[in-house]
Amino acid sequence: MATVYKPGDKVPASGIYDVLHDSEHTERHQVTVIYGKIFPPCNHCGNKVRYKLAYKAKHIESHDLFK
Repeated sequence: MATVYKPGDKVPASGIYDVLHDSEHTERHQVTVIYGKIFPPCNHCGNKVRYKLAYKAKHIESHDLFK
């Protein structure tokens, strides 16, 4: 079972995350999130939004070949 993150949690890994909003707001979609940042609240459903890692992707600034 995948870990679900909420607003205020620290992003554990850069990658593409599924965003799950309040069911009355909007459908699931994906966003790119960077390691070390904080998951934000939604402008509409606030702290009800949740994030699940779809797949990891190393940020180019942290990749050894691009430093």
